[in-house]
Amino acid sequence: MFDFFFDTADDQYILDAWDKASKHLDSKCIRGITTNPNAFKKIEAHRLAEWEAKLPVLCALVSDLRGDDKGVVYVQCPNSGMSPDEALAYVKHISQFNDGKTKIGLKIPPFHSILEVVDELNKYAETNVTGLSDCSTALSCLSYNVRYISLIPGRMEEQGVDAKSHILFTRKRMDEGKPGSAEIIAGSMRTIEGLKWVCNHGTVPTIGTRVWDKIINDNNVLREVATFGPPLVSCSDLKFSPHITAVNTRLSVDFFNQMDECGQYAHKDFLDR
Repeated sequence: MFDFFFDTADDQYILDAWDKASKHLDSKCIRGITTNPNAFKKIEAHRLAEWEAKLPVLCALVSDLRGDDKGVVYVQCPNSGMSPDEALAYVKHISQFNDGKTKIGLKIPPFHSILEVVDELNKYAETNVTGLSDCSTALSCLSYNVRYISLIPGRMEEQGVDAKSHILFTRKRMDEGKPGSAEIIAGSMRTIEGLKWVCNHGTVPTIGTRVWDKIINDNNVLREVATFGPPLVSCSDLKFSPHITAVNTRLSVDFFNQMDECGQYAHKDFLDR
């Protein structure tokens, strides 16, 4: 069995999905929940106060599903252009909105100015670098004390980028380096086949409603998914970095442009506090 995150801010959807999935999946494999401004937009939560109200609900849900205090709910900076001081003020504020058990984590962009204050951010919430679409940027983020680096293979493959080679090369370099606590998250999953691949190649997937619908509405698929995970497929024969083009850069730029647009009202609310 593999560990995973629910990738939605819809707590009722998670409850309904887990009611079906729990027949074959272990609740201890739930790392927590990942959200972002687009996830909040999908549940009509546009304002900061609405995020603040929803986060303790999501934390309590993770605590109940896991039965312990080891889970985490990730919330993203509402604007990727926040200064280091703004990001620090934001994490100090938003990390309070938990249930007393499950913690709040912070998703940050892979920008040097924010990465330089990761140690300060980590005092309030563990950090997850999101929106990564190439192995070079992903590996550079590992120079900092982050908990996760999140690649977006679903979005990458939609644009013709060989996401698998970027994930494999990132994992290979991580395996060759000093042991650390950082792990790869594979986000933006689109298919069951893609989910199986990332599970078998040493990443922690975030699973959104698109893939959960495929899992919970077909018992054969649900039973198959329960078999995903170790043993890991080796990537030791991968010698060179995959090609990185302007498409990779555009993917990350578009990702953050979308998130900034979705988070604009929450960002304004935060600045107006």
